[in-house]
Amino acid sequence: MIKIEGLHNTALCYCDELESAAAAQIKTVCDQEYFAGSKIRIMPDVHAGMGCTIGTTMTISDKVVPGMVGVDIGCGMETVKILQKEIDLKKLDELVHKKIPCGRDIRKSYHPFNDFIDLSLLRCAKHVNLERAKKSIGTLGGGNHFIEADKSDDGQIYIVVHSGSRHIGNEVAKFYQDEGYHSLCGNARFQIEQTIEELKAKGRHNEIESTIKSLKSQNSAALSIPNDLTYVQGGLFDDYIHDMQIIQHFAMLNRKAMTDVIIKGMGLTCEEEFTTVHNYIDTENMILRKGSVSAQKGEKLLIPINMRDGSLICQGKGNDDWNCSAPHGAGRIMSRRAAFDKLSLDEYIKEMEGIYTTCVMKDTLDESPMAYKSMNEITKQITPTADIICRIKPIYNFKAAE
Repeated sequence: MIKIEGLHNTALCYCDELESAAAAQIKTVCDQEYFAGSKIRIMPDVHAGMGCTIGTTMTISDKVVPGMVGVDIGCGMETVKILQKEIDLKKLDELVHKKIPCGRDIRKSYHPFNDFIDLSLLRCAKHVNLERAKKSIGTLGGGNHFIEADKSDDGQIYIVVHSGSRHIGNEVAKFYQDEGYHSLCGNARFQIEQTIEELKAKGRHNEIESTIKSLKSQNSAALSIPNDLTYVQGGLFDDYIHDMQIIQHFAMLNRKAMTDVIIKGMGLTCEEEFTTVHNYIDTENMILRKGSVSAQKGEKLLIPINMRDGSLICQGKGNDDWNCSAPHGAGRIMSRRAAFDKLSLDEYIKEMEGIYTTCVMKDTLDESPMAYKSMNEITKQITPTADIICRIKPIYNFKAAE
């Protein structure tokens, strides 16, 4: 365990080594006065990210940094154990390529699961592309998102889908991060609208234009807060939590829509299904998890390792010292750019031998097994927070390039 001490808090990092960039990000969080009362715990798969480290967990109360949850709100894993003990992998690959849009692509028509969500209830609805979002339910995306078929040692087959909230999660996150920044500067949309109404009520219509201009000229020069750690509070906090919960539900439906396409298209039977989310706020316990997952007592969760080694199915222990959390994966040992620069396609092909995939190519080199920490580094660290039920190994993998 490593301690990172800041001006107002101390973070406990459950790892043996910590890259300097991640350590600096964690210290910056601990330096912020508004995080003074938070319990900050960093998971073993920690690495530097946008705004804060991947692997961050922290308790929150009346303030939150939207950028710490990130732009892929509700991203996670859907795990489905099927009844069948054999599966036609070529047919599965053809189905995925034909029926599940990936990368930046969306569906031509709505998936029926759109009936289970009303995106017009978003309080920031007029600032996002609702039509694109509706056609994004049932789409994979790119980066580290994937579809796998995995097999356990006892022959059980699992379908695993890793995806999130697609472009609408990005839009909602950026809207609230931007509003949080401007609210601290005194010129958020709601503050400007409120000022206009006050001036109108007082009959000072001729002052509206100059007042708006003055408000908009205010910037962050007087703020002592890093731009990517500006927070929302008050009504804006309530609005963000409300919209984030809708987007978390959207992300879950997106994954379930893809498993629905696969199960029905392949004629499979679902025996068991569970969800593991890793970019969200657990509003029941008020715990923010960025690249980390819930590990409440008795809770089943999935920790993916890499394309070659598969995933760990675990059961949480409800360890409060860990914020009842666990790592969301193995964690990267090199950035995407470094992976493209340093890793070999030939080695990538060799490492993936025995796994049915049509996606091992130069464009997905940044997601190769060599870009991630080893499974052993994670298994030796998670004992206090989760028990390993079994390991499932890939027999099929699909991953799209950006």
